[in-house]
Amino acid sequence: MKKWIFIPIIVVVVAVILVYFFIIRAPKEEIVEEVEEVEEVAVDKDQIDPWIFEMRKGLDPYRGEINYKTENGLDPTWDTELVLTIGEVERIRATNTKVGFVMDAAAGDYTTAQLKGMQDVFDHLGIDFIGEVDPQFDVAKEKAGVEDLLTMGADVIIGAPIDAVASAESFRTVGEQGKKFVIWSNIPQGYEHGRDFVGIASAMAEDLGKFTVDMLAEGITEKTEVAYFFFDASFWVVNIIDAAVKKAIEDNPYLEIVEELGFTVESEAFDLMSAAILRHPNIKRAYGVWMVPATFAADAAVQMNRPDIKIAAFGIDAPTLVNILTDGNIIGTTSDDPYHIGANLGLLVGYAAIDKKAPFFTITPALPMTKDNIEEIWAIANKIPLPEMVIQALEQQ
Repeated sequence: MKKWIFIPIIVVVVAVILVYFFIIRAPKEEIVEEVEEVEEVAVDKDQIDPWIFEMRKGLDPYRGEINYKTENGLDPTWDTELVLTIGEVERIRATNTKVGFVMDAAAGDYTTAQLKGMQDVFDHLGIDFIGEVDPQFDVAKEKAGVEDLLTMGADVIIGAPIDAVASAESFRTVGEQGKKFVIWSNIPQGYEHGRDFVGIASAMAEDLGKFTVDMLAEGITEKTEVAYFFFDASFWVVNIIDAAVKKAIEDNPYLEIVEELGFTVESEAFDLMSAAILRHPNIKRAYGVWMVPATFAADAAVQMNRPDIKIAAFGIDAPTLVNILTDGNIIGTTSDDPYHIGANLGLLVGYAAIDKKAPFFTITPALPMTKDNIEEIWAIANKIPLPEMVIQALEQQ
């Protein structure tokens, strides 16, 4: 009988022990673990978002010294200063920011790569990209595009001002409506950083000029006549690249500029090149500015039956690369890294969304591209599928 009396007592004791360990004590341990986890996340929020480092992977070898000034005499900085913390990314995602883009003129694969850079950042930051406008270097269309995007509810406008003077009026409405303005390269006259715009994203102008002239000069061992194209409009970044190219050509003892050919519309390069060849039949090299006018200049050389004239430029698209791969008139180009220009513009929109002070003028590296490294540079600077026509040209090498 006494044994049976102790059995219920033992059962009760065991039950109490089980309740203590599994119901009372266990939740406390879980709470402690949860608190520790929350504290760990709070520390992480102050760290730079690792996604940004991954997005810029492959660029560091192309970063060197910066030895030029911006339009108003200030120093550009590498885009490595354009970053967001994990906590800032969370804050941006909560703002429901809307953004629109008014470009200067669409340029095929270049624009596709730039828009991908923007969209990748917008997707990561939770920003609503409501659309882009292509004014094709028409200031009136530029102004109308700004107004349309504001009407659609844009909180931020990304702009590539076509002309420093005329575009100042095009984008003035942005500030007047209390919205934010992010700039691709060209500063409208009278605009001040922090007051009229958030920040500027651009390319490494100095290296774009230097690498392009290096391509022109390759293999030259005697005096060679050069046709020098330049963009005859107030577009600061292109103007400074053109000036850097001109100085580098003049400093080279084997290169001599015999034609200076200004244009404002890309297609004008065809007639300008044709006329230059007639005036100076000994031209063997040409600087074509960016890839679109360079392609028109190359077409003119083909029509004039001058395969010996070799052209270098900056910017990349499929027709330019096919021309390089098939030993056409274009010998090489320097990428101004359209994907990361787009991504940096997207990050500046993030700065605008949370009123974070942005660097004044950030640049991404220039990447020289020749027949030997097309696939490598395309993967870094464009991050879109290589066009089929380029793949076919590569397969024939």
